[in-house]
Amino acid sequence: MTKDTAHTPPALRVVGHSVTRVDARAKVTGAAEFSADRLFSKHLLHGKTLRSPYAHAEILRIETAKAEALPGVHAVITYRDVPENPYEAGDASAPDGPVAPVFLLNRTLRHVGDETAAVAADTEEIAEEALRLIEVEYRPLPFVLNAESALEPAAPSVRGGSNLAGKVPIEFSRGDIDSGMKAAEIIVEQTYRTQSTSPLALEPRYSLASWEADRLTVWKASRNVYGDREKLAKVFGLPENQVRVIAAYMGGGFGSKDETRLGAITALLARKAGKPVRMGYTREEELGYGKWRHATATWIRMGLKRDGTITAIDATSALNTGPYAPGYGVASRLGHGLTYLYTCPNARFVGKVAYTNSPVAGSYRGLGAPQAHFALESFADEVAEKLRMDPLEFRLRNCVGPQGQPGARTTPLDGLLPAQPIEGGVPFSSNLLTECLEAGSERIGWKPHPDGPRKRLVSGKYRGMGLAACIYKTGQSQSSAFVKIKEDGSVELLMSITEIGQGAWTILRQIVAETLGVDFEKVHATFADTQTTPFAHSTSGSTTTFTSGLAAQQAAKDAQQRLLESAAKFLEVEPARLALRDGFVAIADTPEIKIPVSHVIRRQPDQTIVGEAKLRAGSKTHIINSFAAHFAEVEVDPDTGAVRVLRYVAAHDSGRIIHPEAARGQIIGGVVQGIGYALLEDIPMDPDTGAPLTLNLDSFKIPNLIDIPPIEAVLIERPDPIGPFGAKALGEPPLVPVAAAIANAVYDATGVRIRELPITAEKLLSGIRNQRR
Repeated sequence: MTKDTAHTPPALRVVGHSVTRVDARAKVTGAAEFSADRLFSKHLLHGKTLRSPYAHAEILRIETAKAEALPGVHAVITYRDVPENPYEAGDASAPDGPVAPVFLLNRTLRHVGDETAAVAADTEEIAEEALRLIEVEYRPLPFVLNAESALEPAAPSVRGGSNLAGKVPIEFSRGDIDSGMKAAEIIVEQTYRTQSTSPLALEPRYSLASWEADRLTVWKASRNVYGDREKLAKVFGLPENQVRVIAAYMGGGFGSKDETRLGAITALLARKAGKPVRMGYTREEELGYGKWRHATATWIRMGLKRDGTITAIDATSALNTGPYAPGYGVASRLGHGLTYLYTCPNARFVGKVAYTNSPVAGSYRGLGAPQAHFALESFADEVAEKLRMDPLEFRLRNCVGPQGQPGARTTPLDGLLPAQPIEGGVPFSSNLLTECLEAGSERIGWKPHPDGPRKRLVSGKYRGMGLAACIYKTGQSQSSAFVKIKEDGSVELLMSITEIGQGAWTILRQIVAETLGVDFEKVHATFADTQTTPFAHSTSGSTTTFTSGLAAQQAAKDAQQRLLESAAKFLEVEPARLALRDGFVAIADTPEIKIPVSHVIRRQPDQTIVGEAKLRAGSKTHIINSFAAHFAEVEVDPDTGAVRVLRYVAAHDSGRIIHPEAARGQIIGGVVQGIGYALLEDIPMDPDTGAPLTLNLDSFKIPNLIDIPPIEAVLIERPDPIGPFGAKALGEPPLVPVAAAIANAVYDATGVRIRELPITAEKLLSGIRNQRR
């Protein structure tokens, strides 16, 4: 991995080193136990789901007697069996409060694949046969599949009322858009669209549920065991302490894995059957109904002076959220990208989240940021061309600097600043975006081109370069941790963070080891079990290293302080004069006077010293964001329209890097996902039936080895003053600017501007042919 040595901070003992990941051996040897692997009981039943063939329908009649009579069937559930407690009922903070309560199984079905019934049987084969024996009479209803159509006044109602989630758009702004547009000498506007696509994790989601009297235990692929516990307790009307959720190893999540009804339906089957039930998705179910990225349509209008100064940014996005999840967080992430990357005193974002009869959209790495940046960074190149300015120069002049946005602070002075701000008047805790742009352009060999696309021909194929900048929040949430120092000098960390492949279980131990000054191998941990580990946020939103890293660091400091206070009694000095070094507590200015840690701990009531932390991360004085600049070189075949990415450079400002090899993996993985999003992935819908048309890997194309270019990760590494040991977010930013960088490179190569993802050969050939006419 390439680093910018000018900004590499001094080395620490454990942080900043690529220690062996704690889950590496278990994963490569096959010892890691994923949610599908839990087969702890010979009485374990297998669940299967009957799904709606209609995009919108009412169940008039459902008969399950034949299925229930099939030998080996232990439970069949329909909408008649669900508890009365609403599930995914909507956001109570929305303008109209919770809307159209949605239950585990509905009498009204709102997308193809919606759950109609579920069965638990001795084998999967028996369960599948039972599904075929369930008789259902449906009454088809009118349906609508895309956001823009759903927001039309005459559109079919998806949930009984307005299709606009919350009934009013999300809107936030700073300054005055009208005055900003009046001050402009040039106004440019354009619309961009992005597609629905699936995270397609290697491991399909699974859940296993077991009851003991009125106590429920669920093992599942989860990024938020406490959030899952809260939902399950609500569904079944139980106190939360009677529900236990345990997260297994996760074979890829990318945000979407636990956002379905699977855990609750599995638990309902297990309760009715009186036996543990294991239930999972097939690859077809995962692709078609496992939660998609929101398809969007984004309109941008920008006012500028002729020298390139931006006077106003006005953007509106329509998001296809499917029938259930409101998607407000995704819309907010869109708005942050669109309004905060470029310095501008006047900015406004309007987000229209639309209910449709497409399958449910939800979290997927980056949420709305990839959609926002594809639109904004494609638009930035179009604006630069109109100004006859090089795209890199336009960004260097206008990208937001360390001082933040112009304007006035609106957050109260005693309040934590939002991770996704709109207001001005607040600086960033750190911002090396200019350095990212400069380093990335140097690595790729950027040549200025103020006069538009170069359309260079090399061996009969067009070549071009493109870039895109990126701003992304560092997640700020609540977290807690316990750190135990034991008699033998080992340390145990307890947290409810899930390992979703990003290396969290390793990085959090590194932070504890560095704080306590012990070897990494001496730190052990227990994670993600609501019975034994304290509350933590969802492992999402690029939150873990920053927020839970701060909690782990603070808990370790608390344990260290308690140890020093105890040792001070034996050494008869003030705790402030003591230091922890190599298994001893020593007087700092006379280190030969020391006492073994084991001696101190043996004299504790439980022979353990426990430190704890409970916090809400953030800052009252600074915005904590990460930044990146990506550069792509592409080749386009003018005869076939095929696009090949030749080289890719990704320069990132994510503060101090805790684990360099994990950081490199995050960047490369994010770029690979972004290449798929830009060039290949799409889930078209049958307009006549509302059915997804891409349900397996023979038609849902993802990048393979021949599609992946050399990817250079450049880390502009300078510790952030707020994060743990100076760390900021890195999990999601690498995916965010990729599609725009590639789209801009394709335009430079061909002169064809693609404003709707994915960038297919058909679209390019059509554009090339039009140029030749």
